[in-house]
Order: sequence, then C-alpha cells, then structure tokens
Amino acid sequence: MDIGPLSMHKHEEGTDETAAWPKSLSMVSSDESGRDKMAKSKESVDIEIRKGSLVDTGDKEEPKEEEEAWGNKTQFILACIGLAVGLGNVWRFPYLLQKNGGGAFLIPYFLMLLIEGLPMMYVEMAIGQYFRGGSIVSWEKIHPSLKGVGLCCVAISSFLCIYYVMVIAWIINYLWVSLRPVPPYAGCDYTEDVCCTHDKTLYYWYTVVLQASPSIDDGGDGPAWHLVVFLILAWIVTYLCVFQGVKSTGKAAYFAATFPYVCLLILLVRGVTLPGADIGLKALFTPKWERLGDPRVWIAAATQTFFSLSLGFGALVAFASFMPYKNNVTHDAILVALVNSFTSVLAGLCIYAILGFRSSVTGVSIDEVEAGTGITFVAITEAVTQMDGTPFFAFVFFFMLFNLGISSQFGTLAGLMTPLYNDLKLFGTARKELCVAVLAIVFLLIGLIFTPGNGEYILQLFNNYPVTMPLLVVGITEIIATGWIFGIENFDAAIRDMTGAPCPLYFKICIKYISPAVMIVLLAWLLVYSMINVETYGAFVNCNPDDALQNKTITFTENKELPQWARVMGGLMILICVLPVAVYGVWKHMTLDEIKQAIRGRRVYEIGEKPKSTSRGADVKVNYAVHDDGQQYDTVQ
Repeated sequence: MDIGPLSMHKHEEGTDETAAWPKSLSMVSSDESGRDKMAKSKESVDIEIRKGSLVDTGDKEEPKEEEEAWGNKTQFILACIGLAVGLGNVWRFPYLLQKNGGGAFLIPYFLMLLIEGLPMMYVEMAIGQYFRGGSIVSWEKIHPSLKGVGLCCVAISSFLCIYYVMVIAWIINYLWVSLRPVPPYAGCDYTEDVCCTHDKTLYYWYTVVLQASPSIDDGGDGPAWHLVVFLILAWIVTYLCVFQGVKSTGKAAYFAATFPYVCLLILLVRGVTLPGADIGLKALFTPKWERLGDPRVWIAAATQTFFSLSLGFGALVAFASFMPYKNNVTHDAILVALVNSFTSVLAGLCIYAILGFRSSVTGVSIDEVEAGTGITFVAITEAVTQMDGTPFFAFVFFFMLFNLGISSQFGTLAGLMTPLYNDLKLFGTARKELCVAVLAIVFLLIGLIFTPGNGEYILQLFNNYPVTMPLLVVGITEIIATGWIFGIENFDAAIRDMTGAPCPLYFKICIKYISPAVMIVLLAWLLVYSMINVETYGAFVNCNPDDALQNKTITFTENKELPQWARVMGGLMILICVLPVAVYGVWKHMTLDEIKQAIRGRRVYEIGEKPKSTSRGADVKVNYAVHDDGQQYDTVQ
C-alpha cells in the first residue's frame, strides 16, 4: 500500500503536530528541521512499502473527487435498520423462539447478540467509516491479502440480490389480490379440486402462485407469467430506491424502514384482542429451561444473531463509508443492533398472537407451523381470512412484508454498488444510474429461473448455500483481520480519533478473542452438519382427492433428496464466494515478519483523518518503524 514518508527522529516535548496522533502510534518527529524535510519529501515522492521493502512509486496526487454522503445521520441509521430488519425477523425469529425453549431461548439469543452480533456490526461500521471505502478497498487497506474478503462480500450480495427479489415478487402477488373484496386464497371459487377445501391457503400458494411442479427436475409448463410481471415490478421499485446512490437510498429509508412498525402495531393490537391469542403467546414465551442443555439451541441462537443483522454482506461497510469521519460509530452500532432485536421480539408477539387465534378456530396446532413461507403465505394468511375486515388486515400484513423486503433488497444492492462502482471501477466513468440499471437487468434475467414450476426449489438452493457458510467465512476473516492484523490497539486508536472516546473494553475482548472463537465453532458445526446430513427440499405433491373427501390427514408436500446436479450447483456457489478469500490469502500472503508483528501487536498504522485534499479511498499509512531491528525509537509520551 502507498504511504507517506516515514519519520524516525527523536521526540522533543512541546510539539503541536504529534498531538493529533494517538500516543501509542505516533512515530512522527517533533524536530523542526525534520518536519521541514518531511514536508518537502511529501511533495516530491510517495513511498510504497511492500513486505518490508521501500519502493518509489512516483505516484501523483489524484484530483479530489466529489464525495457521496448521506443527507443526515437519520438517513444512515434508518437505512441500516432497513437493511438489518428484514423478512427473517417476521418469519424466522418467532419460529426459532417457539421451537427452542420459548422464553428460555432469549437467554442464548441475547448472549450471542452481545458476544457475536454486536461486535461484528461494530467492526463493519467502524472499518467502513475509518477507511472511507467499500468492502474491497477497506479490507485491502489493512493488508493486500484481505482483498478477497471484499470480493467474497460482493459475490454473496450478488446471490442474495438475485433471489431475494423473487420473494418480494411473491409478496406483491398477495398484496395485489388482497385488494379484492374476497381474496382468492380465502375460498375455492377458482377451482373444483376438493383438495382446496381441505387447506385453501396452502393449495392457493402452491397451485396458483407458484404453479409448483412435483420435482426440482421438472420445470412444469415454463415461467409463470404473473410472477415474471411481479418480478419486473419488484426490480423497478428497487431501482428507484438505489439509482442515485445514497441520496435516493436515504430518502427511501424514511418510509421503507419506519412504516413496517406502523403495520406491526396495527396487527399486534388486532392480534392480542383475538380469541385464542393467549394460546400463541403462551407457546411463544413459556420457558422450557431444559432446552438450554441442547447445543442445537445455542447454535440456532448464534446463527440467527449473525444472519439477522446482515453481517458479512459488505453493505454495512459501504453505508458507514459515506458517514462523516468524526461520527460516534459506537452509538450507531449499538442502536441498530438493539432496534433489530426489539423488532424480532415485537414481530414474535404479533405473529404468534395471530397463530393462536388460527389454532383456536381451525384446530391446527401451532407446532405444525413451519418457518419461512409456511408462516407468511400459509398460516398467517389463513388466520387473516378468519378475521372481520379480511381485505384490510391482509393488505396491512403484506404491505408490511413488502416494506421489510424492499428495504433489505435495496440496502443490499446499494451496498453492492459501492465496491463495484467505487472500488473496482467496474463501470468506468459511466453514470451510476446507468450502471445500476445494467446490474438490475442482469439480475432480473438470472432471476427468471425462479418463475417456472421448480423455481421455488431452486430458490431454496440460493438460500441454503451461498448465504450461509460463506458468510461465516467472511465474518471469521473480518474479525481476525481487525483484532490481530490491523490490531486491537490500532482499532482502539481509530475509534478514539473518530469518536473522541476509546473503544469499550468489552468490544476489545470480544473482537480479539470471544467472537472469533464463537464463529469458528459455528462454522465447524455447519461443516459437520452438512457432511452427516443429506440435503433435502420440500416438494409439492398435491393431496389425494379421495382422502380429502374422507377427511383423513392429508400431506401436500414431502421431503425429497436433492439430485446430484443440484448439490453440485450449491457447491459451486459456495466455491465462487469463498475462493477469492483463499486466492488472495495465498497470492498476497503476509510475510513471516508481518505475522510476527501481528501476533506481538507491533504492526502500527498512522491513525488519523485523511487530509482534505486526499481523494476518497486513499491508502492508510502503515508505519514499519517498529520492526524488530534492534534500534530504539522514541514515542510520544
């Protein structure tokens, strides 16, 4: 990385220049003549240090670029909340809470939030704000071998953007039909199949919305054209929220990140006043303390904490890079993490109050509800059809889901554009509006694979492979890079310089020791689990009309093993994501001296705000004056 000239002069008291640098990191001389020489040297040459050697790069200062920035801090906070608070808070957290010990699950959940989720969010926001770049530039500045981490974030975010918008298209479908006086999922007027009368909402979901085929190998009758239309509409809305960069993203966040709470409160008030609501709330919160002895409960808590905060995608790094350098990132990280957890609990109250009502009306046990689409498009939809004022509450529910989904989608896409446009310069000098449009069209065309009869099964591949294990690889690499390669002392100095306060001791301990250990254990568990379990998917097989007429127990789906090509496809997606980490880790590997410095905490960066004339994304300075060369250098006391 390119750095300014190094100064190794003796220190004298009463210097003004060194006061701006953290005491433990300043190697800058206070000698007057030394400063003059250093100033002249800065004007004449840039010095690059590569693995301990000095190279004259002769680079000239680039012209200052006009920086993007959030309109105000509120936009940044709302955009981060919109990114973190997504569909998983509604359809996964309540399910995990009820299945893993009720109220007892809150203990491992909040513990994992404190030792894993919150430190990782703090790291990503702080690194982005300090290094002023996207996920690629920011990690590369710590060490060239870490560029692969940023590329891995780009790959993961790309896969997420491709399939997540399809979920939004499904929501738009339900939002549209909910405008009718009697939504079609509330009855069977559109079919004479007796299976529909057995489970209207499940039948409508599989046969009308998805037009699902019985196997992942069977594409059915080709694309469902209503889904193609809704997919295009979802991408148009996403584009309008992103095309101007953080300017449009920040404005869109005002509504997309706040309105879901209005919807949640409406549904919560209605839900707790329904008969049978107490059944759902008891199932949700009644503690089952014996479950705390099950390691799977702790793994579920760690997994939910990591994924629900949108860690590892690079979007938080990108968002924070557009904040002013002097900003209290500590408060921001804590606020966003707490709001995300509060939303999960609030959504749990709302969802399970309504599920309790459904159980009292239909007799279907709450334990039979499945996470994900099983909660949203089947169970809650059925419950809404039993309420007075079905169209209104159905519209409120699906409009809430739409806002949750779209805020996460455009947040991820905006975070993806930063490294592609600013870091890699992938689009050259083209206008950002055009670049976003090109990327959206490409992702739209790829997303058409989710519209045929087997599209929902293929979407499960995208959800289960590239955005699970690779995210943990990114998280582990980022936390180790921060605590050991950048160094916790340098991280603390950067926090001091940006916020005026030291990094809390709790964060230091978590970042250097506890968080890496927790995530390594979680990754090891996922590896073992994937090796000893055969991957399956839930395929729609319809019901038997004769059984439906006789009122017998009927199953619409069955678990099938993934075919070989699907497992290979999933493995390739994981490989695409993690390969850059391995390639750059080997190609730009740390030297033995650099590893020793990292272990001993002697790898020192000159911490401080970049000069105003420096363009966004300029390299941070690395001070190698602390090599163990037998010489003593004075530091500021």
